[in-house]
This record gives sequence, structure tokens and C-alpha cells, in this order.
Amino acid sequence: MSTYIIDNANWVKDTKIIQTSLMVKDNKVSAIRDSFTYYRYMKMDVSPFMMTPGHVMCDLEVPKGSDFNSIKSYYLNEFIHKGCTTILTAFSIKYEYEFLKELSERKTSLLNCPLDYTIGLKTHAKLLTPSIIRLCKRHKVPVIWVPIDEMESFRDVRWGWIKGLLYDYPITFVPFFSTSIDNKTKLKHLKIWQNSMEIEKIPHLSYEIPQKAPLPLDILKKIGIYPFRGNFLVGGELSYNLYLKSDIEKDTEPLSFLYEHHVLKCTMNRGKYHYVNNEGYFYPGAGEELIIQTPGYFI
Repeated sequence: MSTYIIDNANWVKDTKIIQTSLMVKDNKVSAIRDSFTYYRYMKMDVSPFMMTPGHVMCDLEVPKGSDFNSIKSYYLNEFIHKGCTTILTAFSIKYEYEFLKELSERKTSLLNCPLDYTIGLKTHAKLLTPSIIRLCKRHKVPVIWVPIDEMESFRDVRWGWIKGLLYDYPITFVPFFSTSIDNKTKLKHLKIWQNSMEIEKIPHLSYEIPQKAPLPLDILKKIGIYPFRGNFLVGGELSYNLYLKSDIEKDTEPLSFLYEHHVLKCTMNRGKYHYVNNEGYFYPGAGEELIIQTPGYFI
């Protein structure tokens, strides 16, 4: 058994920075305390760094190709070099009968994924039927992306039927734009979306999910990825990033943390270095599907 202590960590939690220490046993968080002063386990002092849980990032277009080198390059450049350890992605359907086939194909495409992943559904508003919702519940699909480039189909959705099916598995609905439209129209459509979903009391996000960027806690909580990812959880597997403190932060209280303004030095996930010394490491098939049992449970 391997036990050690990550000492004097500046844990970046949402917009707050918490000074804490973590005891790690067999690559899992055994305990979290202010300090472990009287323990004799090996201690790793990370006070020169800012520490975050491994990032969760969204990418609706994770490639399905079979070219190993291009897939490897994609994961390294878009995710691993950015401290990502979990991906939120989707499969698409144009007809209801495609559901199982497309879901299976998306899962097959992720068999060599080096990162953990959660799969949602991307489909047109006209396919938001009770039978589709039942399929999503049965196969634990926690999020549905709906295009709102035009609002006619969206207005025809029978949200009352859908709401009645969400009581035991509150799927989160997310808007997105499949075409380029002007900002004025985009804001108008988002306002209609938000008002409609609030009136119908449907679990939703009021805005698009950013792509290939660390997702904030409110999104992770809504979908149900938090606290299993994006957090340090006692009993959970250890996944973290270490960022070099800026010169200003070295002698003062830490500033509001912005990922793009800090230099990533290390990503550790389940006892393996994914990124260290400016080099990313690709482990084919190391990723596992994160099954969301209850979306939004910790909101």
C-alpha cells in the first residue's frame, strides 16, 4: 500500500482558494484536512503551486476516426496539454430509430480514449418526444443539446409530457447554435429558450456550454458530473493539476484564478502522469465512461 500526503495545497475551488492538505492512499483521497502535522508519511509540499482537480471539458465533435496518430495528436493538443482528465461529449441522431446505433458507435469510438468521458445526446427539437426521453433515462444519458437557430420546432415541443418523465432522472437540456447567426438574434433566441424552460420548470442551462475549456462547477453540478469529477472527494480517485503561481501571487494572497494566465506544470490522474515537464502522455484505452446515476443531485 502506498500512502503519502499532499501538503500545503492551494486548492482552487470555483472562485475560492482553500489552503488544505490531502492524504492519498492507493491513488485515492483518504482524508482532507487543514494539515497532517503529526503524521509520518512522506509529504509532498505543493505550496509553490495552485492546485485544481483534473478539468472536465466539453467537446461535441470528438473525432471518430481510426488514424491513431491524428487521434493521439488531437487528445494531446486539445485536452491533455490543458489539464483535462474527463470529457463531456455527445452522439447525434436525425431519427429516433438511430438512437441505439449512434450511441453504440460513439461508445466504440471512445474505447481508446485516454481520458474519462460522459456521453450526452445532440438532436433536433422535433425529436424531443417521450420515447426519446425514456431511452435517455434507460441508458443514463444525462444531458441533451438542442439547436435553437430557429425557434418554430422548439415551440412545438410538448414540454408538459417531458417534464412528467424527468421526476426520477432530471436530464439537463442545453441550447446550442449549429450555424453562425448574428449576436442580436442569438441573444433573442437564448432569451426565449430561458423563459420557456423556466416557465415549464425543465432542468436546463441558460447558455451554451463552452467547448474545450474547463467547465465551471455550476455546469458540472447541473449535469451530475460533480462531485465525482471537478472535486477532491474522500474515497474518490485522485486527479489533479498543478499550476505555477504567478510572480504577484508568490508574496501575496492568491489572485482570482484564471487558467489561461497560469502555467500548467503537472497533471496526475489515477497514479499516472498525464502531463509533466512540458510533455503530455497518451495512454490508449485508459479512460472509463462516467455513468451519471442522478443528474443535478448536488445542486
